[in-house]
Amino acid sequence: CGPHRVPHLLSATEEPCAEGGGICSGALGWALPCRTRGTPGGQRLCCASPRGSRSSEPPEPCHEPVSGPAPGGAAREPLGISALKPRQRQRAAGRNRRTYHEDVGPRYEHATFLPASGPPRLWVFGGAHPAGNRSCVQVLDPEIGTWESPAVRGVQPQARTFHTSSAAIGARLFVFGGGHKGAEPVKDQRLHVFDTATLTWSQPDTFGDPPSPRHGHVVVAVGTKLFIHGGLAGDIFYNDLFCIDTNDMRWVKILATGDVPGGRASHSSAVFKDHLYIFGGMGPEGTLDTTYKYHTGRQHWTLLQFESPVPSGRLDHAMCVIPWQAGPDGDTGATPAGTEAPLAAGDRAEGCAEDTSVHLLLVFGGMDTQGQIHRDCLVTLIE
Repeated sequence: CGPHRVPHLLSATEEPCAEGGGICSGALGWALPCRTRGTPGGQRLCCASPRGSRSSEPPEPCHEPVSGPAPGGAAREPLGISALKPRQRQRAAGRNRRTYHEDVGPRYEHATFLPASGPPRLWVFGGAHPAGNRSCVQVLDPEIGTWESPAVRGVQPQARTFHTSSAAIGARLFVFGGGHKGAEPVKDQRLHVFDTATLTWSQPDTFGDPPSPRHGHVVVAVGTKLFIHGGLAGDIFYNDLFCIDTNDMRWVKILATGDVPGGRASHSSAVFKDHLYIFGGMGPEGTLDTTYKYHTGRQHWTLLQFESPVPSGRLDHAMCVIPWQAGPDGDTGATPAGTEAPLAAGDRAEGCAEDTSVHLLLVFGGMDTQGQIHRDCLVTLIE
């Protein structure tokens, strides 16, 4: 915990930090929240490049469990609850109070999204399993804790991996590209759209030249527009930036100015107002630890400079923007949760105006090219 640490909402399993500091110190820097007691040690996974499944045949239907090594060689083990032994899985499921209507099947590098309209549902698409890639859609009802595999209509996309190859606008999920096998992407340049309201897949006609096949790229939605950046195909790392407006479905390759990032894949992205943020990933020389922001109106890139140490280089991590409320008494709470909790001594945000609302860029997890799995959670102030 350093001088640029933001106020941290403590839980029953966390220890307060002894040092002070706050979000209004005026310094631009990354912050490491307090360590959590009882967190299991980081897992290790051997990997040197963005990955798809080693098998090209998807284990369909998704609700049927699959096991065994992939054809053509040993496959890496999936992470999470699926990597546990049966008795451990039962205990873990009990701790999480999950009720499974169906076995969703273990996977990694899939897409998850929450539609902006309709009842609260967590939707899952695609992903990889040691026995093959997946192409099914499944949905979690968080209120009753059940998973289902709904019957969908339309032409379903080819099985593929990489959770960053899709973005949601309203109740629709847009999918472009993705991983096929090894470092190779699916040979598919179509834009796929899944409507959660009608449970229908479609492939709308598009105009202009789409991005070349790739995986490990990022897809983000800004209003009605989709932005696609970077990615990998074989040993080629892309640094190009494309945009398609879902109103007219026309692809445009953007010739941006400023500090244009080099080629990268498996990086993270987030959107705040008119800016697209990217962090980390992997390039030809290894993992990356740089952060860029792109102004969607001015078509200009800026390399962000920090006054504190930056997070270690990583790929396959998660990143998002979170609002944070600092009250007049120093109490803070995550705005979406709608709750507030008192901070421990030394955690007050000194110098903040009353009822200050800020936004933080949060990064969690990831890995390096040596197989080290990260479990840290870092934030930096963006407004």
